[in-house]
Amino acid sequence: MLRNRAQSIAVMLAAIAVGLILCACNKGKEMSNQVIVQNEAFTLTGDSIIEDTIVAWVPESKDRIATNMSVARLDSIYSNTEVENLKFVSGKTWRMRKTRPAMMPEFSSDQSLIDALYNMSIDGIVDHIDKRGNFITSFNISRMYCAIYLSLACLKPHQAMSTLRTMVDRDSIIMQREGQWPVVNDHIGWATAAWEVYKTTGDSSWLAYSYRVIEKTLDINRQVLLDHNTGLIHGAGYTSARPLGARRMTWMSYNDLFACMSLGNNILTGNAYAILSDMADELGIENDYLKDAQRIKDAINQHLWNEDHGSYCSFLYGAAFPKQSPLTDNTSQAMCVLWGIADDDRAENLIANTPVSDFGVNVTYPATIPIEPFFINVSWATTQALWNLAAVNTGNENALRRGLGALYRAQALYQSRGIHLQGFDTDDLGTYASNAAMVIRVLMGMNFKPEGIEFAPMVPTGMPGVKVLKGLNYRRAVLDITVKGEGNNVASITDNGKPLESAFLPCDVVGNHHIVITLEQGQSHNNKVTIHRNEIIMPLTPIVEWTADSGYIVDFNPAYTYRLNVNGKHGSVVDSAFALPPTEGFTEFSVEIAGNYINSYMSRPYFDFNLTPQTAFFPDSVGGHTTITVSVAQGGDYLLDVGYHPTGTLDVREVSVNSHPMGTLVMTSVNELEINGLAYSNMITVELLKGENTIAFRQIRLPKAFTPCEPFHVRVIKR
Repeated sequence: MLRNRAQSIAVMLAAIAVGLILCACNKGKEMSNQVIVQNEAFTLTGDSIIEDTIVAWVPESKDRIATNMSVARLDSIYSNTEVENLKFVSGKTWRMRKTRPAMMPEFSSDQSLIDALYNMSIDGIVDHIDKRGNFITSFNISRMYCAIYLSLACLKPHQAMSTLRTMVDRDSIIMQREGQWPVVNDHIGWATAAWEVYKTTGDSSWLAYSYRVIEKTLDINRQVLLDHNTGLIHGAGYTSARPLGARRMTWMSYNDLFACMSLGNNILTGNAYAILSDMADELGIENDYLKDAQRIKDAINQHLWNEDHGSYCSFLYGAAFPKQSPLTDNTSQAMCVLWGIADDDRAENLIANTPVSDFGVNVTYPATIPIEPFFINVSWATTQALWNLAAVNTGNENALRRGLGALYRAQALYQSRGIHLQGFDTDDLGTYASNAAMVIRVLMGMNFKPEGIEFAPMVPTGMPGVKVLKGLNYRRAVLDITVKGEGNNVASITDNGKPLESAFLPCDVVGNHHIVITLEQGQSHNNKVTIHRNEIIMPLTPIVEWTADSGYIVDFNPAYTYRLNVNGKHGSVVDSAFALPPTEGFTEFSVEIAGNYINSYMSRPYFDFNLTPQTAFFPDSVGGHTTITVSVAQGGDYLLDVGYHPTGTLDVREVSVNSHPMGTLVMTSVNELEINGLAYSNMITVELLKGENTIAFRQIRLPKAFTPCEPFHVRVIKR
């Protein structure tokens, strides 16, 4: 025992010495080809990680990851952080099972640390299957969809299928998660996971079932969520508007959040339409769903792309004049690259120019808090994994190397010891699935399609040698896959010793197949990576007190520059107290902090109607349907909302004008009531004709029973 301990200490000291030498020789230079990742924060080799005096390595037994990382060490490092109530806890230390999990493929390479992390992930995936054969889900269902897409559909397709079935009710995806639909509506991510399961299994009954579920869910979403002006989908998502709003826009009610149009939800919706088209083709059903997918793609690129920043904004927000969020959402940006929303040069430039830190790609940029509560890292594992796949997609080897390093570092130092921030969900299953995806999708290069597997491995410099994945179950076949060399160009590929015409294995193969792929360096791509090391934190949203003709910034900070927004357009720079400029017609005022690199969210807006809105009172509704008549002197676009008495629940009304659908009104509990005791729904834009117009309000029946709100009157104002 003493001898083994002495050997371990010697290995650790040697690793530290190697790390110090590497850092000294390469400080300020590009990454050495002798290591996987080397930057100012840490060095990752094939068998160890060195970060200052912290080290992790794989002992000779290869059954665990040894490290001197500890909770006490973290408490000391982060003792002066700005995050309140920061407390680290540790859980179970990983040690490889004596008996390998059944039906799970083995992986081996010349990089013992990557082998150990893969084994840890395989063990963790098996540990997250319950007695019913379903995956144990976290509170955030959208992470489960992502985990299935990344690798669980390949590794455990039947458990993935069973888990997805639990998320369906009456042939539609369960929307009423946490009682927040349609405000939070990222449930359509189910489609991406379901399609991945079909591609790995070829199960025709699952295909027909999934098609039926996705089609019905998209029909409901189109009816309730579609914004008729932009072509985007309304509502917040866990990857975009909702968490950021909770941290920085406390003035927003659920009605305001529904008015948001998030990048993540729209990407998932556009991808769901593309998937539905592919499913219909498999089933022999004529369809036009690709047109819907293209419509959303065009809307995303028109309304959510920020040309000045060269990135997508995370969402549009604002009641009357939607404006772009000052944040990027890097989970969604990676999806833009993977699913063809960002075309060609835009995708390549997005990966090259988006700021990333030495510790990974930020979940959002700029960050909204000094430290993300996930393995004390700037990124979530699923975000980093998707970003790595996007780097492969664009051929950016440097971005991939840094991304792999960030993912491996977080898992080796923290997840191997169960270290996390107390009180925060760690999404262990998503992390295990993310790491396994790096083997399956990156190093083995497997891209599943309905007709078979396309192989396009990318092995970055610093990871030489042979990599072998053995015993992967694929439909009616068992695959052993060997990848030799480095690069991203397939020089040769054989199946059971016979050369293949292309790097593609058809889906009808049966029995045992040994695929051997030899790589070489392909053509040069844009390998630029934009590094930020001075963490920029988004400033808090200004708090403004409004009067009829002025505003006062309660939390004014002279270190910041402020600007006044008028109908979504930038106005004059303001001091703590400022007069509102004279305007004609309806005007929306707000204030935001403006800088060269970072803005805040806008403050709670103030509406100056100038003229009294056209008001129509609600008659008694019949079966949830109400029709009123509004007369206007001038035709054109008008803003419409509803004043109502909240009941503490949710009421959703579809609005049509002169028999033409115009949008959806959401009435739910709000942060505060208006002076007259009424709350107001979100605003929608409607087209009115000169003279009388018939406006119909149809109550949409929700998945759960709610007590309807009491609509009192409709406000209509010329935009």
